[in-house]
Amino acid sequence: MLQVLHRILDRVRPVPGPENRAGPAIDERIFHRPALAEDLAASLMSRSYASGMFLTAPRRTGKSTFIRHDLIPALERQHRALVLYADLWEHRAEDPGAVIVGLVASALKARTSAAQRLLERFRLSRLKVPGLELDMDKAPPAPALQPSLRQSLERLSNLTRRTVVLIVDEAQHTQTTAYGREVMFMLKSARDQLSNRELLMFRLLMTGSHHAKIERLVRYKHEAFYCAPLKAMPTLGGEDYFEWERAAHAPAFLPALEAMSQAFEICLRRPEVFHIACQAASAHVGNRAETQEQLLLRMARQQIGAERQEFLHRLMRLDPLDQAVLRSMAEAGPSFAPFFPAAGARISTLLATMPGMPARGTAPDDIRASLARLCEANLVWSGDGPYVFEDAQAAVWLKELEFSRLTADSSAAGRAATAPASSGSTPSRRSTRGAPAAVA
Repeated sequence: MLQVLHRILDRVRPVPGPENRAGPAIDERIFHRPALAEDLAASLMSRSYASGMFLTAPRRTGKSTFIRHDLIPALERQHRALVLYADLWEHRAEDPGAVIVGLVASALKARTSAAQRLLERFRLSRLKVPGLELDMDKAPPAPALQPSLRQSLERLSNLTRRTVVLIVDEAQHTQTTAYGREVMFMLKSARDQLSNRELLMFRLLMTGSHHAKIERLVRYKHEAFYCAPLKAMPTLGGEDYFEWERAAHAPAFLPALEAMSQAFEICLRRPEVFHIACQAASAHVGNRAETQEQLLLRMARQQIGAERQEFLHRLMRLDPLDQAVLRSMAEAGPSFAPFFPAAGARISTLLATMPGMPARGTAPDDIRASLARLCEANLVWSGDGPYVFEDAQAAVWLKELEFSRLTADSSAAGRAATAPASSGSTPSRRSTRGAPAAVA
């Protein structure tokens, strides 16, 4: 009976259609990188990355745009993969583990095929044998068992006859909740059981915009994906990109590509900031007082200078202890150990440089409370590991500061501030989603 049912299911199960080699329509507002997408897609689907791929790129350099508009189409077109994409930053108000599990469950439910509905038609309604007759419709239903994450991924692959590729963007957020960390181990189990079969069923790509946060997911022995491959995604900056950006503005806007490269570096290789600088320079292209190259470089410095000033304004509104903790973090770098005596001594020294600042406690509990406020203000991130800056550029700007001058300007405000003053600050991450000129 089971063999007959399997033959029927094979007939009604959807047969994969032909590949769409033409691909999706090209969005001219986005700079596409098809060669990079095809290379990463081929690597991810190869045996070399059976344990998963972890991909990092600096914040606001076009990583998520590239994944959505280049990498996912390449996986679907070239490898016929069924791609599931979870952006944990977009769903940061939800438990990251629930976001991942819910995505897989929704995909499985949406692709429940006619084959499964056909099984209902073959369900026995009455069983009759000598001396016994049972009405199966009146029998108590069996308790519904929720499939594991591995079982759901396996069913999804079997139903669609495709390799399921799960992409988790900003994967470091899984470390912020117990369930998120548990789901990482569920995914490891799925990877171990589904990635090395004769028919490739599952591949996993984890990405993040903070190298240190993603690196700890593969460098610490207690993490689920210890020793998984880690790659740095190439950022933009080639001549083809600069020519594309230059063509997006007024026809008379023709700065030399070398100057555009310099301006792009000034803008921290962030395409959104660079686009705004080019737009501002293009609007003043008729100004004869300076060359187009000089104008573009000046606009680039203005844009990044405005970001730096915004950060300094946030810094000056913080409690003085929080300012000192941030400066100590910037100085120490990866070796920052906030609860050791040396860190407390350095923080005390920084506080002493503040004119008129009364003595403040720098015991471990004081520093722990300060770090909690900084995490709440989205200036510092911890997750399940060491404290790091939310934006690595903040550490660069902090080390450039003359700290005594900054604290002199803000000490009066700091003395009047209450302990949780930093918790109401505006979050530091500025999403580029919906930007008028996205870059993949």
